[in-house]
Amino acid sequence: MYARVWKANILPGKVEEFAASINFVRPLLRKQAGFRGLLVLHTGPGEALEATVLSVWSSIDDLRNSETPAFQEAVLSMLTFCERRPVMREEVVVLCEFSSDDPDSTITNF
Repeated sequence: MYARVWKANILPGKVEEFAASINFVRPLLRKQAGFRGLLVLHTGPGEALEATVLSVWSSIDDLRNSETPAFQEAVLSMLTFCERRPVMREEVVVLCEFSSDDPDSTITNF
């Protein structure tokens, strides 16, 4: 599995708009071949709000093929709520585990 990892600083007062833009892109991601999941984080109140957006894909080709015009438009919308120069990387997923009633169904080892 592979991950696209974005790091960006959310502009002051724009957390709600940033979250709404992420929610807009979710259905687009779900329709893409190889999409495995999405995790969005941001630092807590009182700090410079840094966001991390992590999408997980079955293969590097699936990750790269997900960058459709609709996806790129959604990303541009999301970035209007962030400071300039976000960082984006492609990374190999070493381990992925989320809890469920059946823990074995949520663990992927590499």
